[in-house]
Amino acid sequence: MTVLKKVTAIAAGVLLLVVTACSGGSDTGNAGQKPGDSSSQELYTIKVLSSAANPIVKKSDETPIGKVIKDKFNIVFELIPYTGNYRDKLNMMLASGDYPEILRVERQDLVMKYISAGAALPLDDFVENSTYFKDSFQELISYWRMPANDGKLYKWEMAVPQDVNNFCECNDIAVRIDVLKEQGYPKLLSTDSYIAFLKKAIAAQPTTNGKKTLGVVAPFAESWGMAGILPILYEKGDKYIAIGNEGVVFNIKEQKFEDMLLNPYTKESIQFFNKLYQEGLLDNESFTDTYNQVLEKIKSGQALAFYYTMWAKDVVNNTLEKAGHPELEYVQLPIQTNTMVEEGQKKNLRLETVRPFDSIMITKEAKDPKRIFELVDWISSEEGQLLLQSGIEGMHYKKVDGKRVLTDEFKKGYKEDVDYMAKQGFGFFNILGFKAASAKDGQPYSLLSDINVHDEFTLTAPVAETYKAMGWENSRDWYLKNGVPAPTGLASGVIIDPASPEGLTSQKMVELRIKSSANLIRSKSDAEFEANWQAVIEQYQALNPQKVVDKYNELLKEQLEIVKKFKN
Repeated sequence: MTVLKKVTAIAAGVLLLVVTACSGGSDTGNAGQKPGDSSSQELYTIKVLSSAANPIVKKSDETPIGKVIKDKFNIVFELIPYTGNYRDKLNMMLASGDYPEILRVERQDLVMKYISAGAALPLDDFVENSTYFKDSFQELISYWRMPANDGKLYKWEMAVPQDVNNFCECNDIAVRIDVLKEQGYPKLLSTDSYIAFLKKAIAAQPTTNGKKTLGVVAPFAESWGMAGILPILYEKGDKYIAIGNEGVVFNIKEQKFEDMLLNPYTKESIQFFNKLYQEGLLDNESFTDTYNQVLEKIKSGQALAFYYTMWAKDVVNNTLEKAGHPELEYVQLPIQTNTMVEEGQKKNLRLETVRPFDSIMITKEAKDPKRIFELVDWISSEEGQLLLQSGIEGMHYKKVDGKRVLTDEFKKGYKEDVDYMAKQGFGFFNILGFKAASAKDGQPYSLLSDINVHDEFTLTAPVAETYKAMGWENSRDWYLKNGVPAPTGLASGVIIDPASPEGLTSQKMVELRIKSSANLIRSKSDAEFEANWQAVIEQYQALNPQKVVDKYNELLKEQLEIVKKFKN
Protein backbone atom coordinates (compact mmCIF):
# COMPACT_ATOMS: atom_id res chain seq x y z
CA MET A 1 0.00 0.00 0.00
CA THR A 2 4.52 0.97 -0.37
CA VAL A 3 3.66 -0.40 2.88
CA LEU A 4 1.22 -0.41 1.75
CA LYS A 5 -1.36 -1.20 0.36
CA LYS A 6 -1.68 -4.25 -0.09
CA VAL A 7 -5.27 -3.59 -0.93
CA THR A 8 -4.03 -0.51 -2.77
CA ALA A 9 -6.95 1.73 -2.09
CA ILE A 10 -5.75 4.64 -4.10
CA ALA A 11 -8.64 6.62 -5.55
CA ALA A 12 -11.20 7.28 -2.84
CA GLY A 13 -14.24 5.11 -3.19
CA VAL A 14 -12.83 3.03 -6.06
CA LEU A 15 -12.58 -0.67 -5.32
CA LEU A 16 -9.10 -1.88 -6.13
CA LEU A 17 -8.82 -5.62 -6.36
CA VAL A 18 -5.33 -6.91 -5.67
CA VAL A 19 -5.18 -9.04 -8.76
CA THR A 20 -2.81 -10.85 -11.03
CA ALA A 21 -3.76 -12.64 -14.21
CA CYS A 22 -3.32 -16.42 -14.40
CA SER A 23 -1.93 -18.22 -17.38
CA GLY A 24 -4.00 -20.88 -19.01
CA GLY A 25 -7.67 -20.97 -19.84
CA SER A 26 -7.45 -18.26 -22.50
CA ASP A 27 -9.04 -18.47 -25.92
CA THR A 28 -7.31 -16.09 -28.28
CA GLY A 29 -8.02 -15.15 -31.83
CA ASN A 30 -6.24 -13.11 -34.47
CA ALA A 31 -3.98 -10.39 -33.16
CA GLY A 32 -3.59 -6.94 -34.56
CA GLN A 33 -7.22 -6.03 -35.11
CA LYS A 34 -8.19 -2.40 -34.87
CA PRO A 35 -8.98 -1.49 -31.23
CA GLY A 36 -12.70 -1.02 -30.76
CA ASP A 37 -13.59 -3.54 -33.45
CA SER A 38 -14.00 -6.95 -31.86
CA SER A 39 -16.15 -8.39 -34.64
CA SER A 40 -13.34 -10.55 -36.07
CA GLN A 41 -11.68 -11.40 -32.76
CA GLU A 42 -12.43 -14.53 -30.79
CA LEU A 43 -13.22 -14.23 -27.10
CA TYR A 44 -10.06 -13.85 -25.02
CA THR A 45 -10.69 -14.91 -21.41
CA ILE A 46 -7.94 -14.17 -18.91
CA LYS A 47 -8.21 -15.72 -15.46
CA VAL A 48 -7.30 -13.27 -12.75
CA LEU A 49 -6.38 -13.97 -9.14
CA SER A 50 -8.32 -12.00 -6.55
CA SER A 51 -7.47 -11.55 -2.88
CA ALA A 52 -11.20 -11.50 -2.13
CA ALA A 53 -12.16 -14.89 -0.64
CA ASN A 54 -15.51 -14.75 -2.41
CA PRO A 55 -15.53 -12.18 -5.22
CA ILE A 56 -18.85 -10.41 -5.67
CA VAL A 57 -18.47 -10.67 -9.43
CA LYS A 58 -16.76 -13.62 -11.09
CA LYS A 59 -16.40 -12.33 -14.67
CA SER A 60 -15.82 -8.79 -15.85
CA ASP A 61 -18.55 -9.00 -18.52
CA GLU A 62 -21.12 -9.43 -15.75
CA THR A 63 -20.59 -5.71 -15.09
CA PRO A 64 -21.58 -2.69 -17.21
CA ILE A 65 -17.98 -1.46 -17.52
CA GLY A 66 -16.79 -4.97 -18.34
CA LYS A 67 -19.40 -5.24 -21.10
CA VAL A 68 -18.01 -2.10 -22.74
CA ILE A 69 -14.51 -3.63 -22.68
CA LYS A 70 -15.84 -6.88 -24.11
CA ASP A 71 -17.72 -5.07 -26.89
CA LYS A 72 -14.59 -3.12 -27.87
CA PHE A 73 -11.93 -5.82 -27.45
CA ASN A 74 -13.75 -9.14 -26.83
CA ILE A 75 -11.61 -9.59 -23.72
CA VAL A 76 -13.02 -10.85 -20.42
CA PHE A 77 -11.31 -11.20 -17.05
CA GLU A 78 -12.39 -14.02 -14.75
CA LEU A 79 -11.67 -13.71 -11.03
CA ILE A 80 -10.17 -16.69 -9.22
CA PRO A 81 -9.77 -16.35 -5.43
CA TYR A 82 -6.45 -17.09 -3.79
CA THR A 83 -5.27 -17.13 -0.19
CA GLY A 84 -1.95 -16.54 1.51
CA ASN A 85 0.87 -14.04 1.23
CA TYR A 86 0.99 -12.51 -2.25
CA ARG A 87 4.75 -12.11 -2.40
CA ASP A 88 5.17 -15.76 -1.42
CA LYS A 89 2.83 -16.67 -4.25
CA LEU A 90 4.84 -14.59 -6.70
CA ASN A 91 8.01 -16.40 -5.67
CA MET A 92 6.35 -19.81 -5.97
CA MET A 93 4.99 -19.04 -9.42
CA LEU A 94 8.41 -17.92 -10.56
CA ALA A 95 10.10 -21.02 -9.13
CA SER A 96 7.57 -23.36 -10.76
CA GLY A 97 7.75 -21.63 -14.13
CA ASP A 98 3.98 -21.20 -14.22
CA TYR A 99 3.91 -17.58 -15.34
CA PRO A 100 0.58 -15.76 -15.68
CA GLU A 101 -0.22 -13.87 -18.89
CA ILE A 102 -0.41 -10.48 -17.22
CA LEU A 103 0.86 -10.11 -13.72
CA ARG A 104 0.92 -7.60 -10.89
CA VAL A 105 4.35 -7.87 -9.25
CA GLU A 106 4.80 -6.43 -5.79
CA ARG A 107 7.92 -4.28 -5.37
CA GLN A 108 11.04 -3.78 -7.39
CA ASP A 109 13.04 -6.73 -6.06
CA LEU A 110 10.54 -9.21 -7.48
CA VAL A 111 10.28 -7.21 -10.68
CA MET A 112 14.02 -7.69 -11.11
CA LYS A 113 13.68 -11.43 -10.39
CA TYR A 114 11.00 -11.88 -13.04
CA ILE A 115 12.99 -9.92 -15.62
CA SER A 116 16.21 -11.83 -14.85
CA ALA A 117 14.36 -15.15 -15.14
CA GLY A 118 13.11 -14.21 -18.59
CA ALA A 119 9.49 -14.29 -17.44
CA ALA A 120 8.65 -10.74 -18.55
CA LEU A 121 8.24 -9.63 -22.16
CA PRO A 122 9.93 -6.42 -23.34
CA LEU A 123 7.30 -3.83 -24.28
CA ASP A 124 9.39 -1.42 -26.34
CA ASP A 125 7.97 -2.36 -29.75
CA PHE A 126 4.42 -2.19 -28.44
CA VAL A 127 5.06 1.21 -26.86
CA GLU A 128 6.74 2.60 -29.95
CA ASN A 129 3.65 1.73 -32.01
CA SER A 130 1.15 2.76 -29.33
CA THR A 131 -1.52 5.35 -29.95
CA TYR A 132 -1.87 6.66 -26.39
CA PHE A 133 0.50 4.90 -23.97
CA LYS A 134 3.75 6.54 -25.08
CA ASP A 135 2.38 10.07 -24.77
CA SER A 136 0.36 9.38 -21.60
CA PHE A 137 3.35 8.08 -19.66
CA GLN A 138 6.18 9.86 -21.41
CA GLU A 139 7.79 11.09 -18.19
CA LEU A 140 7.36 7.80 -16.36
CA ILE A 141 8.65 5.38 -18.99
CA SER A 142 12.25 6.38 -18.26
CA TYR A 143 11.73 5.47 -14.59
CA TRP A 144 10.01 2.19 -15.47
CA ARG A 145 13.09 1.05 -17.40
CA MET A 146 15.20 1.12 -14.24
CA PRO A 147 14.85 -2.52 -13.05
CA ALA A 148 16.26 -3.93 -16.29
CA ASN A 149 19.98 -4.21 -16.95
CA ASP A 150 19.44 -4.02 -20.71
CA GLY A 151 17.58 -0.69 -20.58
CA LYS A 152 14.40 -2.18 -22.04
CA LEU A 153 10.89 -1.56 -20.76
CA TYR A 154 9.28 -4.57 -19.08
CA LYS A 155 6.53 -3.03 -16.96
CA TRP A 156 4.11 -0.23 -16.22
CA GLU A 157 2.67 0.79 -12.85
CA MET A 158 -0.76 1.49 -11.39
CA ALA A 159 -1.85 4.70 -9.62
CA VAL A 160 0.67 7.03 -11.22
CA PRO A 161 0.93 9.89 -11.96
CA GLN A 162 -0.53 11.41 -8.79
CA ASP A 163 -1.43 14.90 -7.60
CA VAL A 164 -2.53 16.29 -4.23
CA ASN A 165 -5.91 17.42 -5.51
CA ASN A 166 -6.90 13.88 -6.38
CA PHE A 167 -4.78 11.66 -4.22
CA CYS A 168 -4.11 11.61 -0.50
CA GLU A 169 -2.63 8.41 0.85
CA CYS A 170 -3.31 9.64 4.36
CA ASN A 171 -3.65 6.32 6.13
CA ASP A 172 -3.57 7.54 9.72
CA ILE A 173 -6.21 6.59 12.30
CA ALA A 174 -10.04 6.47 12.46
CA VAL A 175 -11.97 7.13 15.66
CA ARG A 176 -15.56 6.42 16.70
CA ILE A 177 -17.74 9.52 16.57
CA ASP A 178 -19.69 8.83 19.76
CA VAL A 179 -16.60 9.01 21.96
CA LEU A 180 -15.42 12.17 20.21
CA LYS A 181 -18.75 13.78 20.99
CA GLU A 182 -18.69 12.58 24.62
CA GLN A 183 -15.34 14.29 25.16
CA GLY A 184 -16.31 17.54 23.45
CA TYR A 185 -14.47 16.92 20.18
CA PRO A 186 -10.89 17.21 21.49
CA LYS A 187 -8.15 18.21 19.05
CA LEU A 188 -6.28 14.93 18.74
CA LEU A 189 -2.89 14.83 17.05
CA SER A 190 0.00 13.68 19.27
CA THR A 191 0.28 10.06 20.33
CA ASP A 192 -0.02 11.15 23.97
CA SER A 193 -3.30 12.91 23.20
CA TYR A 194 -4.68 9.69 21.71
CA ILE A 195 -3.59 7.64 24.72
CA ALA A 196 -5.34 10.01 27.12
CA PHE A 197 -8.45 10.16 24.93
CA LEU A 198 -8.74 6.38 24.54
CA LYS A 199 -8.19 5.72 28.27
CA LYS A 200 -11.07 8.03 29.11
CA ALA A 201 -13.26 6.58 26.35
CA ILE A 202 -12.81 2.91 27.26
CA ALA A 203 -13.44 3.68 30.93
CA ALA A 204 -16.72 5.34 29.97
CA GLN A 205 -17.72 2.58 27.55
CA PRO A 206 -16.24 -0.77 28.64
CA THR A 207 -18.72 -2.65 26.44
CA THR A 208 -20.23 -2.07 23.01
CA ASN A 209 -23.46 -3.85 22.10
CA GLY A 210 -22.82 -6.48 24.74
CA LYS A 211 -19.20 -7.11 23.73
CA LYS A 212 -15.99 -5.93 25.36
CA THR A 213 -14.98 -2.61 23.85
CA LEU A 214 -11.64 -2.75 22.08
CA GLY A 215 -9.28 0.20 22.06
CA VAL A 216 -7.23 0.17 18.85
CA VAL A 217 -7.25 -2.65 16.29
CA ALA A 218 -4.58 -3.20 13.64
CA PRO A 219 -3.83 -5.97 11.11
CA PHE A 220 -0.30 -6.78 12.24
CA ALA A 221 -0.57 -10.34 10.90
CA GLU A 222 -0.49 -9.04 7.33
CA SER A 223 2.84 -9.11 5.48
CA TRP A 224 2.74 -5.31 5.60
CA GLY A 225 1.70 -5.20 9.26
CA MET A 226 4.73 -5.46 11.53
CA ALA A 227 6.97 -4.77 8.54
CA GLY A 228 5.30 -1.59 7.39
CA ILE A 229 2.54 0.04 9.39
CA LEU A 230 3.92 -0.53 12.91
CA PRO A 231 6.88 1.89 12.46
CA ILE A 232 5.18 4.21 9.98
CA LEU A 233 4.62 7.20 12.24
CA TYR A 234 8.02 8.31 10.91
CA GLU A 235 6.20 9.49 7.74
CA LYS A 236 3.56 11.59 9.53
CA GLY A 237 5.73 14.69 9.78
CA ASP A 238 7.49 16.74 7.12
CA LYS A 239 10.96 15.17 7.13
CA TYR A 240 10.56 11.58 5.94
CA ILE A 241 8.48 9.55 3.53
CA ALA A 242 7.91 5.82 3.27
CA ILE A 243 9.47 4.05 0.31
CA GLY A 244 8.55 0.47 1.20
CA ASN A 245 8.93 -2.02 4.01
CA GLU A 246 12.68 -2.31 3.70
CA GLY A 247 15.43 -1.18 6.07
CA VAL A 248 15.49 2.46 4.98
CA VAL A 249 13.37 5.60 4.91
CA PHE A 250 13.83 8.65 2.67
CA ASN A 251 14.73 12.07 4.01
CA ILE A 252 12.70 14.28 1.68
CA LYS A 253 14.40 17.49 2.82
CA GLU A 254 17.94 16.24 2.26
CA GLN A 255 17.05 13.84 -0.57
CA LYS A 256 18.87 10.87 0.90
CA PHE A 257 18.17 7.46 2.42
CA GLU A 258 18.52 6.87 6.15
CA ASP A 259 18.13 3.83 8.39
CA MET A 260 14.52 3.02 9.34
CA LEU A 261 15.00 1.31 12.70
CA LEU A 262 17.48 3.90 13.94
CA ASN A 263 15.16 6.75 13.01
CA PRO A 264 13.91 8.40 16.23
CA TYR A 265 10.36 8.60 14.88
CA THR A 266 10.36 4.85 14.29
CA LYS A 267 11.12 4.33 17.95
CA GLU A 268 8.31 6.73 18.89
CA SER A 269 5.96 4.80 16.64
CA ILE A 270 6.70 1.48 18.32
CA GLN A 271 6.55 3.16 21.72
CA PHE A 272 3.03 4.37 20.90
CA PHE A 273 1.82 0.80 20.46
CA ASN A 274 3.69 -0.27 23.57
CA LYS A 275 1.87 2.48 25.51
CA LEU A 276 -1.43 1.26 24.08
CA TYR A 277 -0.51 -2.25 25.19
CA GLN A 278 0.51 -1.16 28.69
CA GLU A 279 -2.79 0.69 29.11
CA GLY A 280 -4.86 -2.23 27.81
CA LEU A 281 -5.87 -0.19 24.77
CA LEU A 282 -4.35 -2.38 22.05
CA ASP A 283 -6.45 -5.34 20.97
CA ASN A 284 -4.37 -8.41 21.85
CA GLU A 285 -5.57 -10.13 18.70
CA SER A 286 -3.91 -7.44 16.57
CA PHE A 287 -0.77 -9.60 16.56
CA THR A 288 -2.66 -12.38 14.75
CA ASP A 289 -5.38 -10.40 12.95
CA THR A 290 -5.42 -10.04 9.18
CA TYR A 291 -7.16 -7.15 7.44
CA ASN A 292 -10.39 -9.12 6.99
CA GLN A 293 -10.49 -9.96 10.70
CA VAL A 294 -9.99 -6.30 11.60
CA LEU A 295 -12.71 -5.39 9.12
CA GLU A 296 -15.25 -7.59 10.90
CA LYS A 297 -14.45 -5.95 14.25
CA ILE A 298 -14.89 -2.42 13.01
CA LYS A 299 -18.03 -3.28 11.06
CA SER A 300 -19.64 -3.94 14.45
CA GLY A 301 -18.23 -0.74 15.97
CA GLN A 302 -16.56 -2.80 18.69
CA ALA A 303 -13.28 -0.89 18.40
CA LEU A 304 -12.88 2.71 19.53
CA ALA A 305 -10.32 3.25 16.78
CA PHE A 306 -8.63 1.45 13.91
CA TYR A 307 -5.17 2.10 12.58
CA TYR A 308 -3.96 2.74 9.03
CA THR A 309 -6.58 0.89 6.93
CA MET A 310 -8.53 4.03 6.03
CA TRP A 311 -9.78 2.49 2.78
CA ALA A 312 -12.26 0.49 4.92
CA LYS A 313 -13.92 3.57 6.42
CA ASP A 314 -16.75 4.25 3.96
CA VAL A 315 -17.84 0.62 3.72
CA VAL A 316 -17.72 0.25 7.50
CA ASN A 317 -19.78 3.40 8.07
CA ASN A 318 -22.41 2.32 5.57
CA THR A 319 -22.60 -1.07 7.27
CA LEU A 320 -23.07 0.53 10.69
CA GLU A 321 -25.67 2.92 9.28
CA LYS A 322 -27.73 0.02 7.92
CA ALA A 323 -27.35 -1.90 11.18
CA GLY A 324 -28.96 0.97 13.06
CA HIS A 325 -25.81 2.10 14.86
CA PRO A 326 -24.83 5.43 13.27
CA GLU A 327 -23.37 6.55 16.62
CA LEU A 328 -20.60 3.96 16.20
CA GLU A 329 -19.35 5.25 12.85
CA TYR A 330 -15.77 6.47 12.35
CA VAL A 331 -14.01 9.63 11.21
CA GLN A 332 -10.48 9.73 9.89
CA LEU A 333 -8.05 11.88 11.89
CA PRO A 334 -4.34 12.74 11.64
CA ILE A 335 -1.75 11.42 14.07
CA GLN A 336 1.86 12.47 14.68
CA THR A 337 4.53 11.56 17.18
CA ASN A 338 4.90 13.73 20.26
CA THR A 339 8.16 15.17 18.91
CA MET A 340 6.60 16.11 15.57
CA VAL A 341 3.82 17.98 17.34
CA GLU A 342 6.27 19.75 19.66
CA GLU A 343 8.30 20.84 16.63
CA GLY A 344 5.18 22.04 14.78
CA GLN A 345 5.91 19.85 11.78
CA LYS A 346 3.69 19.84 8.72
CA LYS A 347 2.52 16.58 7.14
CA ASN A 348 4.22 15.24 4.01
CA LEU A 349 1.67 14.21 1.39
CA ARG A 350 3.64 11.51 -0.35
CA LEU A 351 3.14 11.57 -4.10
CA GLU A 352 4.77 8.60 -5.76
CA THR A 353 6.63 9.41 -8.94
CA VAL A 354 7.02 5.67 -9.35
CA ARG A 355 5.02 2.94 -7.62
CA PRO A 356 6.93 -0.35 -7.91
CA PHE A 357 4.60 -1.94 -5.36
CA ASP A 358 2.04 -2.08 -8.16
CA SER A 359 4.23 -3.10 -11.09
CA ILE A 360 2.46 -4.79 -14.01
CA MET A 361 4.07 -6.93 -16.68
CA ILE A 362 3.05 -9.10 -19.60
CA THR A 363 4.84 -12.43 -19.34
CA LYS A 364 6.23 -14.79 -21.94
CA GLU A 365 3.22 -17.06 -21.28
CA ALA A 366 0.85 -14.51 -22.82
CA LYS A 367 -1.07 -16.11 -25.68
CA ASP A 368 -1.46 -12.81 -27.48
CA PRO A 369 0.66 -10.04 -25.91
CA LYS A 370 -0.06 -7.65 -28.77
CA ARG A 371 -3.79 -7.90 -28.17
CA ILE A 372 -3.33 -7.43 -24.43
CA PHE A 373 -1.25 -4.31 -24.99
CA GLU A 374 -3.84 -2.89 -27.38
CA LEU A 375 -6.23 -2.88 -24.42
CA VAL A 376 -3.54 -1.41 -22.15
CA ASP A 377 -2.87 1.27 -24.75
CA TRP A 378 -6.54 2.22 -25.02
CA ILE A 379 -7.00 2.24 -21.24
CA SER A 380 -4.28 4.90 -21.04
CA SER A 381 -6.35 7.21 -23.27
CA GLU A 382 -8.80 9.82 -21.94
CA GLU A 383 -11.71 7.67 -23.05
CA GLY A 384 -10.23 4.61 -21.34
CA GLN A 385 -9.40 6.37 -18.09
CA LEU A 386 -12.85 7.97 -17.87
CA LEU A 387 -14.50 4.58 -18.36
CA LEU A 388 -12.16 2.97 -15.83
CA GLN A 389 -12.68 5.58 -13.12
CA SER A 390 -15.88 7.55 -13.86
CA GLY A 391 -17.78 4.73 -15.54
CA ILE A 392 -20.32 4.98 -18.34
CA GLU A 393 -21.74 8.35 -19.34
CA GLY A 394 -25.48 8.42 -18.76
CA MET A 395 -25.32 5.56 -16.27
CA HIS A 396 -22.64 6.55 -13.76
CA TYR A 397 -22.09 10.19 -14.67
CA LYS A 398 -23.57 12.88 -16.88
CA LYS A 399 -22.47 16.25 -18.21
CA VAL A 400 -23.98 19.36 -16.63
CA ASP A 401 -22.73 22.73 -17.90
CA GLY A 402 -19.71 20.95 -19.34
CA LYS A 403 -18.78 19.21 -16.10
CA ARG A 404 -19.06 15.55 -15.17
CA VAL A 405 -21.41 14.93 -12.26
CA LEU A 406 -22.46 11.66 -10.70
CA THR A 407 -25.90 10.39 -11.64
CA ASP A 408 -28.65 9.76 -9.13
CA GLU A 409 -28.40 6.09 -10.11
CA PHE A 410 -24.74 6.00 -9.06
CA LYS A 411 -25.38 7.86 -5.81
CA LYS A 412 -28.28 5.61 -4.90
CA GLY A 413 -26.32 2.45 -5.70
CA TYR A 414 -23.24 3.56 -3.79
CA LYS A 415 -25.24 4.51 -0.72
CA GLU A 416 -27.50 1.50 -0.64
CA ASP A 417 -25.23 -1.34 -1.76
CA VAL A 418 -21.76 -1.84 -0.28
CA ASP A 419 -20.90 -4.01 -3.29
CA TYR A 420 -22.15 -1.51 -5.87
CA MET A 421 -18.69 -0.52 -7.14
CA ALA A 422 -17.66 -4.12 -7.74
CA LYS A 423 -20.95 -4.95 -9.44
CA GLN A 424 -20.48 -2.02 -11.84
CA GLY A 425 -16.93 -3.11 -12.73
CA PHE A 426 -14.99 -0.32 -11.01
CA GLY A 427 -11.55 -1.63 -10.12
CA PHE A 428 -11.78 -4.69 -12.33
CA PHE A 429 -9.40 -3.32 -14.96
CA ASN A 430 -7.07 -1.27 -12.75
CA ILE A 431 -4.32 -3.78 -13.43
CA LEU A 432 -4.20 -2.30 -16.94
CA GLY A 433 -3.08 1.02 -15.46
CA PHE A 434 -4.90 3.99 -13.97
CA LYS A 435 -3.89 7.54 -13.14
CA ALA A 436 -4.50 9.15 -9.75
CA ALA A 437 -4.68 12.54 -11.38
CA SER A 438 -6.91 14.99 -13.20
CA ALA A 439 -8.40 14.46 -16.62
CA LYS A 440 -8.01 16.96 -19.43
CA ASP A 441 -11.31 18.56 -18.39
CA GLY A 442 -9.66 19.60 -15.11
CA GLN A 443 -11.69 17.21 -12.99
CA PRO A 444 -10.37 14.04 -11.38
CA TYR A 445 -10.74 10.94 -13.53
CA SER A 446 -12.50 9.45 -10.53
CA LEU A 447 -15.17 11.91 -9.42
CA LEU A 448 -14.97 10.33 -5.97
CA SER A 449 -11.51 11.88 -5.67
CA ASP A 450 -13.04 15.36 -5.72
CA ILE A 451 -13.32 16.06 -2.00
CA ASN A 452 -16.60 17.97 -2.34
CA VAL A 453 -18.19 15.22 -4.42
CA HIS A 454 -16.81 12.56 -2.11
CA ASP A 455 -18.13 14.23 1.01
CA GLU A 456 -21.50 15.09 -0.51
CA PHE A 457 -22.69 11.53 -0.66
CA THR A 458 -20.09 9.15 0.77
CA LEU A 459 -20.14 10.73 4.21
CA THR A 460 -23.08 9.70 6.31
CA ALA A 461 -24.95 12.51 8.06
CA PRO A 462 -23.44 11.71 11.51
CA VAL A 463 -19.90 11.68 10.09
CA ALA A 464 -20.44 14.96 8.20
CA GLU A 465 -21.85 16.53 11.36
CA THR A 466 -18.83 15.34 13.34
CA TYR A 467 -16.36 16.97 10.96
CA LYS A 468 -18.41 20.18 11.15
CA ALA A 469 -18.42 20.03 14.96
CA MET A 470 -14.62 19.68 14.89
CA GLY A 471 -14.38 22.82 12.75
CA TRP A 472 -13.31 21.00 9.57
CA GLU A 473 -14.53 22.36 6.22
CA ASN A 474 -14.42 18.88 4.70
CA SER A 475 -13.08 15.42 5.52
CA ARG A 476 -9.62 16.30 4.22
CA ASP A 477 -9.45 19.79 5.73
CA TRP A 478 -6.56 19.19 8.13
CA TYR A 479 -4.47 17.53 5.42
CA LEU A 480 -5.10 20.30 2.89
CA LYS A 481 -4.16 22.97 5.42
CA ASN A 482 -1.18 21.18 6.97
CA GLY A 483 -0.01 19.03 4.07
CA VAL A 484 3.11 19.54 1.99
CA PRO A 485 3.38 17.85 -1.46
CA ALA A 486 6.26 15.36 -1.28
CA PRO A 487 7.11 13.74 -4.63
CA THR A 488 9.19 10.61 -4.13
CA GLY A 489 11.19 10.93 -7.31
CA LEU A 490 13.26 7.80 -7.84
CA ALA A 491 13.41 6.93 -4.14
CA SER A 492 10.63 4.36 -4.12
CA GLY A 493 12.12 2.66 -7.16
CA VAL A 494 15.59 2.05 -5.72
CA ILE A 495 16.17 -1.54 -4.65
CA ILE A 496 19.27 -3.47 -3.71
CA ASP A 497 20.00 -6.73 -5.47
CA PRO A 498 18.74 -9.27 -2.89
CA ALA A 499 21.58 -11.65 -3.74
CA SER A 500 24.30 -9.03 -3.16
CA PRO A 501 26.13 -8.74 0.19
CA GLU A 502 24.20 -5.55 0.95
CA GLY A 503 20.97 -7.21 -0.15
CA LEU A 504 21.51 -10.14 2.20
CA THR A 505 22.29 -7.75 5.04
CA SER A 506 19.18 -5.73 4.23
CA GLN A 507 17.03 -8.85 4.54
CA LYS A 508 18.55 -9.58 7.94
CA MET A 509 17.86 -6.02 9.05
CA VAL A 510 14.18 -6.31 8.13
CA GLU A 511 13.87 -9.80 9.62
CA LEU A 512 15.35 -8.65 12.94
CA ARG A 513 13.05 -5.63 13.08
CA ILE A 514 9.94 -7.71 12.39
CA LYS A 515 10.98 -10.54 14.74
CA SER A 516 11.62 -8.08 17.57
CA SER A 517 8.49 -5.97 17.13
CA ALA A 518 5.96 -8.05 19.09
CA ASN A 519 8.30 -8.34 22.08
CA LEU A 520 8.89 -4.58 22.06
CA ILE A 521 5.16 -3.85 21.95
CA ARG A 522 4.51 -6.27 24.81
CA SER A 523 7.04 -4.63 27.14
CA LYS A 524 5.31 -4.24 30.53
CA SER A 525 6.82 -0.87 31.41
CA ASP A 526 8.76 2.02 29.92
CA ALA A 527 11.92 0.73 31.57
CA GLU A 528 11.41 -2.75 30.13
CA PHE A 529 10.76 -1.26 26.70
CA GLU A 530 14.00 0.70 26.85
CA ALA A 531 15.96 -2.39 27.91
CA ASN A 532 14.39 -4.46 25.12
CA TRP A 533 15.02 -1.65 22.64
CA GLN A 534 18.70 -1.38 23.51
CA ALA A 535 19.09 -5.16 23.17
CA VAL A 536 17.56 -5.05 19.70
CA ILE A 537 19.72 -2.11 18.63
CA GLU A 538 22.85 -3.93 19.82
CA GLN A 539 21.98 -6.93 17.64
CA TYR A 540 21.04 -4.60 14.80
CA GLN A 541 24.27 -2.61 14.83
CA ALA A 542 26.22 -5.86 14.64
CA LEU A 543 24.79 -6.28 11.13
CA ASN A 544 26.53 -3.05 10.03
CA PRO A 545 23.31 -1.52 8.63
CA GLN A 546 25.06 1.65 7.50
CA LYS A 547 26.63 -0.19 4.56
CA VAL A 548 23.11 -0.90 3.31
CA VAL A 549 22.07 2.73 3.70
CA ASP A 550 25.21 3.81 1.84
CA LYS A 551 24.40 1.36 -0.96
CA TYR A 552 20.90 2.78 -1.33
CA ASN A 553 22.31 6.29 -1.68
CA GLU A 554 24.93 5.08 -4.14
CA LEU A 555 22.24 3.40 -6.27
CA LEU A 556 20.05 6.50 -6.12
CA LYS A 557 22.88 8.61 -7.48
CA GLU A 558 23.59 6.08 -10.24
CA GLN A 559 19.94 5.79 -11.24
CA LEU A 560 19.48 9.53 -11.40
CA GLU A 561 22.30 9.62 -13.95
CA ILE A 562 20.76 6.75 -15.94
CA VAL A 563 17.34 8.43 -16.06
CA LYS A 564 18.99 11.58 -17.39
CA LYS A 565 20.44 9.50 -20.23
CA PHE A 566 17.08 7.86 -20.99
CA LYS A 567 15.42 11.27 -21.15
CA ASN A 568 18.13 12.61 -23.43
